[in-house]
Amino acid sequence: MPKGGPDGGDGGKGGDVVIRANKKIDTLNFFVHHHHFFAENGENGKSSNRHGKNGKDVLIEVPVGTIVIDRSIGKVIADLNEDGKSVVVAKGGRGGRGNKSFATPTERSPHYSEKGKSGEERNLELRLKILSDVGIIGFPNAGKSTLLSKVTNARPTIGSYAFTTLSPKIGVVKLAPGKQFVIAEIPGIIQGASKGKGMGNEFLSHVERTKVLLILIDGSNRKNIFTYYYTLLNELKEYSSKLANKKRVIAINKIDQWKVKRKKELKEKFEALGEEVYFISAATGEGVKALLEELYRLVSSTRENHTEIEVPEQTITLTKEDLDRFLKIEKVDEHTFRVKQEEIERRVELTDFNRMGSVAELTRYFERINIDNKLQQAGVQEGDRIIIGNKSFIFHKNKKDK
Repeated sequence: MPKGGPDGGDGGKGGDVVIRANKKIDTLNFFVHHHHFFAENGENGKSSNRHGKNGKDVLIEVPVGTIVIDRSIGKVIADLNEDGKSVVVAKGGRGGRGNKSFATPTERSPHYSEKGKSGEERNLELRLKILSDVGIIGFPNAGKSTLLSKVTNARPTIGSYAFTTLSPKIGVVKLAPGKQFVIAEIPGIIQGASKGKGMGNEFLSHVERTKVLLILIDGSNRKNIFTYYYTLLNELKEYSSKLANKKRVIAINKIDQWKVKRKKELKEKFEALGEEVYFISAATGEGVKALLEELYRLVSSTRENHTEIEVPEQTITLTKEDLDRFLKIEKVDEHTFRVKQEEIERRVELTDFNRMGSVAELTRYFERINIDNKLQQAGVQEGDRIIIGNKSFIFHKNKKDK
């Protein structure tokens, strides 16, 4: 500014990329054709010391029950298991500082500014685990889809062949006003599912979030009932001991096909194993009401005993000693070294190397943190190359060191 002080305002912060759970969304189908999302850039700083406008965030909505995984490290970064729960998956970059920020009593109008910092970029994977009170599991053709269609408004495809259902289906059982629970049909489990056979691992992962299991067994052939029971139980145990220990109810389906309804012997055998068993016909509705009442009772008791464990947030303030400790100098080859430390890398990234004033500011920062001595202690010699972030420098000793 002619005959005045500095005039350049700071740049605006870049927008964040946010993922939020929305109970009105049921699937992740949107992401089949949408892979890239960008938040808005921050606006440049303006004259008259005006601050640039911050960039707008981009909001990505997903179903409740979505797990967000950082694919580069294979780590879960968020479990969006409640409506409205959100996570910032990529932070916008900080705006650069205008020359007003560099004014000092001796340099009142610096002819340099600071570049903005790049925003974060992430490669994510989204997985959806359904949240239901009751999960119906059983072999293909056990009658899971038929039962779901009879007790809820869900309308799954029903057929007489294996793997009729290729994705979990969910519905609400309404027994009376205020007396309801969510039930999900988990697609056909087969022998070896726990080891990934068929689509076993994908299907079994959905069972982890159910409160109560309904093990539905095809009872049309009495000889196979216990074979089905032991095989299903084994798949649950092989996948996770937690699954095998969930509260569960056994339901023998298709009793309408029995010529003689001898339930007593089967009931005694299951009771000897510590199992609660119900005999039903999903097709005719026989025995279904009593089964639903028992499931509701178990779900209610599970809800009452469920408590969330809260993990307190911690704020850690790093001292200069901490920064020194986290500074890492690696020897790349005989004459090349790499400096790793977040703040140092940030300062280098923000420096405008086309402006001498900006470079001088970085040099003063290097002097304040005494980086020359740290480099020499690491074995750096005159003329060696120093890599910091995406920039490289040639090391020269200060005159006072010679």
